[in-house]
Amino acid sequence: MREALKKLSGESLVYGLGQAGGRAVQLLLVPILTRALTPAAYGVSDLIVAYSQTVVLVLVFGMDGALARFFYQEPDRQARVRMVSTSLLFRVVTSVVTALALGLLAPMFAGALMSSAVYKKYVLIGAATIPFTLLVLFANDVLRVTFQPTKFIALNIAQTVLTGGAAIYLVVGRHLGVVGVLYGKLIADLLCALFGLVLIRHTIRPAFSREVLGRMLRLGAPLVPSGFAYGIILGVDRFVLQRTRSLDEVAVYAVAMKFFTIVTMGVSAFQLAYGPFAFARAREPDSPRLFARVFGLYVVAAGFAGLFVSVFAPEALAVLVPAQYRAAATPAAWLAFAAVAQGAYSVASIGVVLALRTAWLFWSSTAAAAVAIAMQFALTPVLGAPGAAIATFMGYATSALITYGIAQRFHPLPFHGGRMLAALALALGAGLLAQRYAPAGVLGIAVKLVALAAYAGACIGWQLWREREPAGAGPATSFGA
Repeated sequence: MREALKKLSGESLVYGLGQAGGRAVQLLLVPILTRALTPAAYGVSDLIVAYSQTVVLVLVFGMDGALARFFYQEPDRQARVRMVSTSLLFRVVTSVVTALALGLLAPMFAGALMSSAVYKKYVLIGAATIPFTLLVLFANDVLRVTFQPTKFIALNIAQTVLTGGAAIYLVVGRHLGVVGVLYGKLIADLLCALFGLVLIRHTIRPAFSREVLGRMLRLGAPLVPSGFAYGIILGVDRFVLQRTRSLDEVAVYAVAMKFFTIVTMGVSAFQLAYGPFAFARAREPDSPRLFARVFGLYVVAAGFAGLFVSVFAPEALAVLVPAQYRAAATPAAWLAFAAVAQGAYSVASIGVVLALRTAWLFWSSTAAAAVAIAMQFALTPVLGAPGAAIATFMGYATSALITYGIAQRFHPLPFHGGRMLAALALALGAGLLAQRYAPAGVLGIAVKLVALAAYAGACIGWQLWREREPAGAGPATSFGA
């Protein structure tokens, strides 16, 4: 088991480097774009990107999970190539058709989502980018299941360099404003889609199987409503902010979302490694113990990352952005733990996928979206960006809790559910309190380091990295299972 955990840690590190490369551009551009654009313009660019991400989540159609689930069950290399090629053709057709439809309806979407048809051009650029974004994601999926981490890193670093370079040139050098940001992403995703296809060229052929597509869709299609629900969570925050507050506050929230991105870098690295890792070992006799230990270790590491980002968000903002964006610190704390909850959902959902009960994920995602929408309309008009962040966190937390319950029903594993929940609640509370009450200067930093040490001590005391013992096997613990 120790060797398996070492392998997972190594793969997570590799994918983390790739994710850091691919997502670092979002962080590196913050100090530049917040100074080159007005807050309103920065808010508009973030709206377009957020809505595009919502569409992408739906168009994946759960095929990424289906590929990871079935790839290792194919009898030979030819069958695996047929599966990859079939999935590629499906993704190309659906993304192109969707992009054309969005392009034709651009004036309507601009008016409905952004309050004015004047933003039609931005919607058109966003729609044109979607097929290339999906191809980049597809190439990443294939490189993961075929265990080609070097190529994965190369693709994501290329995306970083191209996206960052194009955006800086077009916004700062050519003074194109919001259009420059969007064209920069279009150019980068187009070139990276081509690069990705070159990298996976040995795994694709002009082949298609209706039987393979049907099998993948039977597993993935139930995830489409889930993708739509999570897309709603990802976009409703800024929609409500724009409608009930202002574009300037959308811009503040957009900066806070970059802290979500920071935590998501690490979380995604683990997720990318864990899917193939778990499915490849699902039939091993000690897999339940292994999965339980992995979940516990995830909570320890992700909770620490969320706490670290939360307590030091004010210091980071003081260096990175102009003064009008400093209010992003409080929403940043809630969004950091929203990313932690999102990762917990992914880890818990492995049990649902292994049991082939993905249709049940509709209920957890629908409940999460309903909670997020209700809380957005209740909190955001009153609290602004902090309210939007709290509502987003509640949506992801709802998803993680319900999915955990579903997974334990159909594929029970020896998790320490109560302890893990207590640890994350402790980390969130410590982050909010330290951010609010820690004094300025060296003393404040010392207080924040104490909060980090207290969380680490609690995790050690609760031994979150160990699986739950069978009933009667040992003494009771403080928080139970």
